[in-house]
Amino acid sequence: MTSKSSFLISMKENNKRRIWVWVVSFLGQLVLYPGILTVYLSRINFWNEDGVYKLPEHYRIALQEAAVDALGFQPMCMLPVAILAILIAVQGFSYLYDRKKVDMYHSVPVSAKRRFAVIYLNGFLMYIIPALFGICIGILMAAAQGSLTIRCLAECGLAFILNLLYFLTVYHTTILAVMLTGNVVITGFATVILLGIGYIAYAITEALQNVFFDNWSYFFVKRAFTGSVIMDYDVKIYWFKNLPLLEDIVKTILPVYGKWFLAAALLLALSLLCYRKRPSEAAGRAMAFRPLNPFIKIIVSVVTGLVVCYIVYDATYYNIVITALSTAGGTLLCCIVMEAIYEADIRGAFKHLVSSGIAMAAAIFIFCIFQFDLFGYDSYVPESKDVESVALDMGPYQNYWEWNEENESINYLSDGEFIRNNMFLTDVEAVCELARKSQELDIQNAADCRSVSVLYRLKSGKEVSRLILVDFGDKSNEELLNRIIGTEEYRSGFYLMAREDVETAFEKTEREWTVTYTNGTIETDLPSSESMRLREMWLKDMEQFDFTMANSERPCGKLSWDIYDSYTSMSVPVYENFDNTLSVLEEYHAVYPVELRAEDILSLEVTNWHYQDQEQYFSADGSYRREAASAYPETQHAVRKEFTDPDEIAEIVEQLYPSGTLLNLYWNDMNELDDGYNVTITFKMGTDYPYKRGYFEYKFLSGQVPDFVVERTAFEAEE
Repeated sequence: MTSKSSFLISMKENNKRRIWVWVVSFLGQLVLYPGILTVYLSRINFWNEDGVYKLPEHYRIALQEAAVDALGFQPMCMLPVAILAILIAVQGFSYLYDRKKVDMYHSVPVSAKRRFAVIYLNGFLMYIIPALFGICIGILMAAAQGSLTIRCLAECGLAFILNLLYFLTVYHTTILAVMLTGNVVITGFATVILLGIGYIAYAITEALQNVFFDNWSYFFVKRAFTGSVIMDYDVKIYWFKNLPLLEDIVKTILPVYGKWFLAAALLLALSLLCYRKRPSEAAGRAMAFRPLNPFIKIIVSVVTGLVVCYIVYDATYYNIVITALSTAGGTLLCCIVMEAIYEADIRGAFKHLVSSGIAMAAAIFIFCIFQFDLFGYDSYVPESKDVESVALDMGPYQNYWEWNEENESINYLSDGEFIRNNMFLTDVEAVCELARKSQELDIQNAADCRSVSVLYRLKSGKEVSRLILVDFGDKSNEELLNRIIGTEEYRSGFYLMAREDVETAFEKTEREWTVTYTNGTIETDLPSSESMRLREMWLKDMEQFDFTMANSERPCGKLSWDIYDSYTSMSVPVYENFDNTLSVLEEYHAVYPVELRAEDILSLEVTNWHYQDQEQYFSADGSYRREAASAYPETQHAVRKEFTDPDEIAEIVEQLYPSGTLLNLYWNDMNELDDGYNVTITFKMGTDYPYKRGYFEYKFLSGQVPDFVVERTAFEAEE
């Protein structure tokens, strides 16, 4: 009883010196829970008074979702909880920075273990009591507003445990940083390093891969690995927040609980060990344990040197010599600074040169790994027998989303996420053969070189992504590309229109779908009731789609589905052999030829950008060379001419094709259109063609620019 009473008295005395931290913690939790909930509910009530919610049920659902957002998995907790954990840890053990206070504390006949327990437990209570108080206030507020649900309570409980483990991990990490250092400034640096060293190493590795390796691809890079509890929390909180079912949240959150609990327990054990072994004379020094100095110096200096390597390599346009010298210099400079900090004397900067030499050698070796590709990153092509399936991104750009069954709403996806989740090509050999040919491709002599991101799913369970180059103009690649593009696996993994989510969205979304078809100039609105039918017909026509067809033919139109007043849209090309799709479109008189009728055009404005002509007028640094082009005005970078003669218009329109976002020519030869010219069209009034009024961008087919257009849009010499 005496021991228990004494322990409680010690906690009470310790709390007297930490009252202001209690106040900060309570205020912070009140802002995070009741405060945020008040803001969310006030917005919903304001919007309801403004007539946004047409039905009472919609208003009630909005209130419930606001309560879940505020009391459940709340991303805004990330920084406040981490800052609070760091504050509590540093303030609690700050006496270790002052030798007088250390002597005073150690003169009291109390064991180190008990002293640590008092400070640690008070810090733990400083978080959990205000957090529970804030959550309880928030729950009462939600109940009073009629927005409290079972889902809200469940997510609130799961998020509370997640935040508690997150707090403990950061709390224990900071305590360990305090035990390893002797003053608050170095503790701050140590905390940042301990919390972020994994993420920093991962980010630097990815950055170096990006600049050094030709075949590195960001498209399929998964950001799940973070190497830092703070970054891990940032990723996971959004993940849990967007999972539709509670059982899915429980299944995925339990491993995170286990990982963070083990990490927190290990960090606490290390902190207690360091506390008991920490020498009293460590107060005020940079590092408490001198034997750790060289190891910490090497790690920090190597990381610093690699950061310098990345910056200099990119800034000097891949100058190997300067980059190598800068890497060594940056590493050495960091070693000098750290030694000066260790010794608290500039004269100690050049001590322990052996560890500095090791750090420099390690940084240069890592630089050589990337510069000379010592482990064969760029040359990697797996054996097809070792690959389970493949996903790849060949383009063109798509707008991806998925249907959320629980909320009956649309969630937007990145293109990499969609293709990773939906494309499973089993003709692995075709992809591997393209990758092997990429190793030998002569880019300078390639007819139509494209970058393709590939994700190999190995049978071992590992996933490897690379960037390969494919020459679309090489006839020997045609069969391989047909084996990839002409499959149901590719269509269902790349085209959103092929997914069942679209059918569900058509049926269940309360917002109106609009369907349009355009040939580049004439745009026809189709009944939304035809959405499903047009999709079915387009999918049926796509069964004949392969590389040979797409590369040899140009689209005759574009079919688009859009949700009114939103960013949700889908656009797909239509070809002249898509008989099923065109038959539906013809019922609504939507099909018009891509070719324009000259008699409908009032005038054409042709812009000659003179890209090739201008190259000779500029130096390598981009400055204008007046002496090389003295006959031409500096501002004359493009020439625009208007054509109104009916005969000239008739000759011009025969060589035009709609460009830009109107029709998609991705699969065709990239040089099929002449990017050196733009043509803007003005139509006559009163034509029987329903031309859409507005701006129409056309381009000439390559090599088909009439001579009189070339002559009249040439640079004019100054008089």
